[in-house]
Amino acid sequence: MKLTSIARYPVKSMGGNVLAESAVTPVGLPHDREWLVATPQGGFITARKFPQMLLWQTDAAPDRLTLTAPDGSSRTVYTNEMVHTADVTVWKDCFPAYHGSAETDEWLSERIGTDARLYWLGWHSKRVLAYSQTPLSFADSAPFLLTNTASLDDLNAMLDTPVEMKRFRANFVVSGKEAYEEETWHRIRIGEVEFEHFKPCTRCVMTTVDLKTAKKDPFQEPLSTLAIARKAVFGVHLVALNQGVVKAGDEVEVLSYK
Repeated sequence: MKLTSIARYPVKSMGGNVLAESAVTPVGLPHDREWLVATPQGGFITARKFPQMLLWQTDAAPDRLTLTAPDGSSRTVYTNEMVHTADVTVWKDCFPAYHGSAETDEWLSERIGTDARLYWLGWHSKRVLAYSQTPLSFADSAPFLLTNTASLDDLNAMLDTPVEMKRFRANFVVSGKEAYEEETWHRIRIGEVEFEHFKPCTRCVMTTVDLKTAKKDPFQEPLSTLAIARKAVFGVHLVALNQGVVKAGDEVEVLSYK
């Protein structure tokens, strides 16, 4: 079993970057879910309500983020501009983050179609994952998400129109032999890093969005099928037990089962 792909998503709910290799830290892949679109009051904004966010392209570096909107316009924001501290809320977690210029927020708001502000996590996250007592980014609930190609094959066999793995926004995609076997793993090793199963990933309406048109499937697929067949579970959340580097093509070894 191998690691077939690695991806990060610098801005929550926006487009991702496929990586040949990546460092792994307790908070996640570098720059993964490091930026957030939220209301001026700090409430997070996602593609659940604004599906066109999934069509935005992102490019992150240690000192900056470049956003490219679906209309082709782009803007680069530098971390040293993010000097204002404000609380943000991601689900039940409220914690401080940073925002920058009004011009950036106006540019973003106009293209998303709602009053929005861009937030940066900062050099050190103030949010903590209780399960592992490690820092957490703007991710929904865990530092890492893993999916399995065998599971996608099984799901697609139940659908009239197959979907691509990108719908599920995983950090790691592995080539498992059995569908949903990832749910039985307790600890695994990928490259230099050991991971522990945190919890299954329950899916939402974002999986129904066509990544070319940003339109939701009229029959709510694949979520409707997943809800019936799998209680909407697809993939697993992980925490890292050490730091290191992972590369596409690395062997994936199951160390223990649940």
